[in-house]
Amino acid sequence: MQINNEREKKLVISSLVQLLYYKRVISFQESLSLLRKIRAKKAERMLEMLYNNERFREHISIGEKNIRFWLSNTAWKLKMRREMTSVLERACHIVAFFASKLKEDQSIDIIYANSYSSEALSLMLSIYSDVNYFSIGPEYDISSPENLLVPVVLGFETNLEIERREEIPYFGVNLIYKVSEVKRKMGLVYKTYCKIVQKKDSEKRFCNNYEKRLLKRTLDKPNIISIKKWQKICMKSIHSLNRELKNSFNEMKEKELDLEGEAPAPLASSITWLLNRKSLEETIDVITKIPIAQEDFMNHQPMYG
Repeated sequence: MQINNEREKKLVISSLVQLLYYKRVISFQESLSLLRKIRAKKAERMLEMLYNNERFREHISIGEKNIRFWLSNTAWKLKMRREMTSVLERACHIVAFFASKLKEDQSIDIIYANSYSSEALSLMLSIYSDVNYFSIGPEYDISSPENLLVPVVLGFETNLEIERREEIPYFGVNLIYKVSEVKRKMGLVYKTYCKIVQKKDSEKRFCNNYEKRLLKRTLDKPNIISIKKWQKICMKSIHSLNRELKNSFNEMKEKELDLEGEAPAPLASSITWLLNRKSLEETIDVITKIPIAQEDFMNHQPMYG
């Protein structure tokens, strides 16, 4: 599977331009011109152009020998985060569906399906947390408004991500284990769902053989697979989970999630969390369009947005 993430790569390069503007290396008009070029040209070509400019290069902490890894690695994690946001949105609808059915029907099948779907949602939230932790470190709160669009979110101020590249195989083993467990639990939920909506049960749904084979092969020696290959494996695994959720529960009408109903407290909390993350993913695209750092001449402090 090829990781088609030019969109994310352009987001990374745009954030690099934002950093140069934030450091007052380039003017508003110059940054606006660069952002327009990024939208029109390939991200890797623009990255080379920025690094070939000595004035720009001395303000970028990532060494030139690491720039290709840094670009692909950061874009990969952004794409995984976007994919996981989509996975979680579908999962919240499924959990809400079974929570509502549980109020109508206390049959043992519904009770177990409700339990499995809730456990799967918790695992999915854990995967999202792993992706974010791996990206920016546990001490950086990406959900707080003041940190939302600061370029350091994408790792420009430190070489931490370069130093941690050897963690990728271990991250990959953990990820495919969790995805495998989610698929196993959602396979059980799917059977009950088919009975409720009178849909033919496809036994091929939520097959986790791919993940189980990889775990068996790599559990003790994750480094036998290259970092580049692990990136493709992680993306394929998350993408396949998203596709399975979409295809298996396609009869379920996905309307806007709200908290006005009698949703159980943990579900209501998950829905609130999801809506905030969706807003984040939609908002962060702003940095590909306009310079975002501004000078507050009253307090002489940088402002964002």
